[in-house]
Parts: sequence; C-alpha cells; structure tokens
Amino acid sequence: MSDGFVRVAAAADIGENANRAFRVGDYDVLICHTREGFFAIENLCTHQLTEMEGGKIRGCYIFCPLHGQRFSLKDGAPIGQLTDKPVKTFPLRREGDDILIRPHPND
Repeated sequence: MSDGFVRVAAAADIGENANRAFRVGDYDVLICHTREGFFAIENLCTHQLTEMEGGKIRGCYIFCPLHGQRFSLKDGAPIGQLTDKPVKTFPLRREGDDILIRPHPND
C-alpha cells in the first residue's frame, strides 16, 4: 500500500480486553483491544525484555505478565518504578473489520 499500512488481522479475531501478537515487518507487534479501541505496541517489555502477550488490559493500560509493569497503550509510557523506558507504539487504523498497522514504530 502506498501509505505504508499493512493488514494484520480481523478485528473480530481479538476480543475486548484481549491481545494477540503478530510479526509485522521487523517487529513482533502486540494488538490490544480495549473499550477505547485497538492499539499496537511492541511485544517486548522494556523491564525484563519478555513478551507482553497475555498481559492483562485495564482501561488503556497493559500489565506485563512477568512482573506486572504497567504501560500506556496510547503512548507506551511506563507507569511504576521497574523501568522508565517506554514500549514502542505503532500507527494503527481500522478499515471495516480489518486492522492495519504501519510496520515502523512511532518516534
């Protein structure tokens, strides 16, 4: 696509308050579904460099399944004392039931 977005999944495949990882370009991207919509972050906790897939979602935050470090799904900012390094976020949009991601993180 000329705008750089690629189809990753169907929205129906990711239930509310759930997440699922996909390989997108050079990144393992975690699609998270909240009441506010869908968000895309790198599937890598910046505290212990472990996968975030399966972490609990509360509001627009995800909790790392290993130590509970919380991150904002909107901008990747960490909340808590375990790390001060944000997770990467990715541009995401929906077209009908399709979830599209730009395979380069926001800077």
